[in-house]
Amino acid sequence: MYVHSQTLAWLVRRGLLHRGLTWRRGAYTAGFALAYTTLFGAVSLARWLDTWVYPDFAKTPIPPPLFVVATPRSGTTFLHHLLSLDEERFASFKLYQTVAPSIVLDRCIDQLDALDQQTELGLNQLIDAIDERMFTDWDDIHRVGMRAFEEDENLFLYSLASPALYLLFPFLRELPELADIRSFGPAALGKLAHEYRESVRRLLYVSANGRTPLLKTVLLPSRLQVAETAFPDARYIHVLRDPRQAIPSAVSMFHTMWRSHSPQIAESSEDTRALARMFVDHYHLLGEHRRSLPPERVMTVRYEALVEAPVATVERIYRTLGLSVSDQFLDRVRITAQKAAVFKSRHRYQLDQFGLTTQDLGLALEEYRAELNS
Repeated sequence: MYVHSQTLAWLVRRGLLHRGLTWRRGAYTAGFALAYTTLFGAVSLARWLDTWVYPDFAKTPIPPPLFVVATPRSGTTFLHHLLSLDEERFASFKLYQTVAPSIVLDRCIDQLDALDQQTELGLNQLIDAIDERMFTDWDDIHRVGMRAFEEDENLFLYSLASPALYLLFPFLRELPELADIRSFGPAALGKLAHEYRESVRRLLYVSANGRTPLLKTVLLPSRLQVAETAFPDARYIHVLRDPRQAIPSAVSMFHTMWRSHSPQIAESSEDTRALARMFVDHYHLLGEHRRSLPPERVMTVRYEALVEAPVATVERIYRTLGLSVSDQFLDRVRITAQKAAVFKSRHRYQLDQFGLTTQDLGLALEEYRAELNS
C-alpha cells in the first residue's frame, strides 16, 4: 500500500513539535500510531496475498462509478443510503471494508460471521459493542457502524492523504497540505489514484461483477484530481446545502472529536475558523469541478429537496442519469423515506457559535448564490 511519507514528517515537524503534546493528545496519538502501524502492516500483507490467492481479481472490470459528493453535513449519508438500496445495480463499501480493503480479509470476515451464526461465539455482539464504544458520540451528527454503508475515507487515511487526519491532529494552519493535496505532486497523486482504483476493484470482486461502484465521500474536494485520474469516466451527484447551515454543522463534527483529546480548543477559536475556511474552499473546488464536467457526467441535488421529498429526488436522479428504476427498489426507498425523521439531527448550529460571520463564507455563498436564492 502506498503511504505519503512526507505527511508523517509534516505532522512531526510542523504539527506535534510546533505546538507540543499534552498528555491527553499524546495518548490519542500513541493509540493512533499503534492502530495505524498494525492495520497498515496487516492490510498491506493481505493485499499482497490477494494477488496470489485471487489472481483473477485483476481482470475485474470497473464500470464508471457514481460519486455522491458534497461538503460534510449536506445529506450525502442519507442519499448514499437510499441509492445503496438498489442492490441489483450498485456496490458500496461498508465501513469494515474500508478498514480491511482486501479480498483475503473480506473472505476471512465472511467466514468468521458464518461461524459466529453457527456457534454463537458472540462476535457480532463484540462488533455491536465496538460500535457503541467508538461511535456513540456522533450519533446525533452522523450515524456510524462497522457494518453500515459508509464513505471510503479510510482508504486515504492509510495513505496519510486525508483531511480526516485533522480530527486527531487539529493543525490546519501548520498542515494546510491536507486540505488540498494537489501540492503532493503528480507522482504521489498518480500512486493515490492507482491505490484507489485497485481498492474499488477489490470491492467489485467480492460484491459481484457488473455492478456500478457507488462511492461517497465528503472530503473528496481535497483530492478531486485523484478521483478524476482513477476514474476519468465517473459520474457525480453534487448535493448542495446552504453553507450557512452545512459549515457550522461540519465544524461541530470535527470539534466533537477535538473535545476528547484537546479540550482547550474552544468552539470559537482560530482552529475552528481555519476548519471553516477549509470547507469554504471545498465549496469553491466543488463548483469548479462541476463546471469542468460535461452535463451528462454531473447533476446537482438540493439538500432541501432530498430531505423533503426523498422518493421524488431519487426518481429525478435516475431520470437525469438515464437509469431504469425497478418497482422493488422504489418500494425500499419509500419504506426508508418513511423513517427519514431518524436521519435528521436534533442539533442546529449557528455561525456565531464558532465565531463565524456570513462574510467568512463569502466565497462559498458566491459560488452557489443563484441556486441558493432560487
